[in-house]
Amino acid sequence: MVKLNFNLAPREAIEYLNQKGYKTSFNYDEIAREAHNKSFTVAKMMKQDLLEDVLSSLDSALKEGKHFDEFAKEIKPTLQKKGWWGKQDILNPETGEVKEVNIGSSRLRHIYKTNMRVAYSKARYKEQMKLPNSTYLRYVSEMLGTSRESHKAIHNTVLPRDHAFWDTNTPINDHGCKCVTIAISAKEAQKQGLKISSIAPKSVASKDWAYNPAKIDKLDEIYKDKAHNIKDKAFAKVAKEQHKLNAGFVAQNLVLYKSVETLFTKKNKKVELCKSDIFESQKRVLLSSDTVQGHLDRKDITAFDYSLIPYLMNGRVFKQKDNTYVLLEKFGRYYRVALKNVKDKDEIYVVSLIGANSQKDYERWVRELNKFEEVQGDKR
Repeated sequence: MVKLNFNLAPREAIEYLNQKGYKTSFNYDEIAREAHNKSFTVAKMMKQDLLEDVLSSLDSALKEGKHFDEFAKEIKPTLQKKGWWGKQDILNPETGEVKEVNIGSSRLRHIYKTNMRVAYSKARYKEQMKLPNSTYLRYVSEMLGTSRESHKAIHNTVLPRDHAFWDTNTPINDHGCKCVTIAISAKEAQKQGLKISSIAPKSVASKDWAYNPAKIDKLDEIYKDKAHNIKDKAFAKVAKEQHKLNAGFVAQNLVLYKSVETLFTKKNKKVELCKSDIFESQKRVLLSSDTVQGHLDRKDITAFDYSLIPYLMNGRVFKQKDNTYVLLEKFGRYYRVALKNVKDKDEIYVVSLIGANSQKDYERWVRELNKFEEVQGDKR
């Protein structure tokens, strides 16, 4: 039996959760393939702040190797406080239908297991693709009485790791699926008495899981189709407008992310993140390779986090001394950005970026900075 170890925190799995967007969904099966992978989702959860709370807790659980009981103990009070617990009447915004659902520990356990397994599946696949000799993947079912017969049927199937079969059948392949892939070399396959197949078996993935979590594609088309299929004209108009904004955000953020990524390895380089007038006149906000490489010990801060700085500029701004401002903002996580104003130039430099998942950390930062002048409140 192959078990997923939730006490490990591979960087790829953590980044997978951090880099997911948020998507509210009334029916789970509305989130298909790449949309399920790219957008962190919880069925029947329609509020953005609740999605952020659950993602933050999942991210923390993954990093710290927390089991479900620890995760549930921490997130349950927040969900109860915000009214997402017990019997709930949930409105479907597309049809106007109100449906009663029961929110409890079993649903929370499913949320935990599903998102953790998908995160690990992505990280596992990416690592397997890097191995120099083990260029085949072996499909492994737990072969239990509860395992799906179709999954048992392809147990020990061995195919080249770049075979198209894995694009739609990389585990997990359905709700509760515990199948995995194991990287294997031709010599290992022969030693274990396994035959390398040239023809793929019939697909075993259910329609909503027939995708590879490590490959993202056609997300924009899925969003666009959903927006255009909404029957209510007023709601559809808003959805289409949001689709345009979201598509623009993704495109713009991806370019910035790739630029910031170069700062981790190249010296004497800087990237313009955005323009800001928080120092009264419009200035360029710059991030240098010296700053990034001087804080490589902060493993929780990635290129993705730095690329969020333009969106953090609407947070709370505190003035410290003459030239240094510290800005606070909640954007999925809690961030503290220190900025340095360069006099007589149109430049503002990012001095440091700190992230936290706990609201207590955010509140501590506010207490520490309250001794300074607050020159801008939260504009979100």
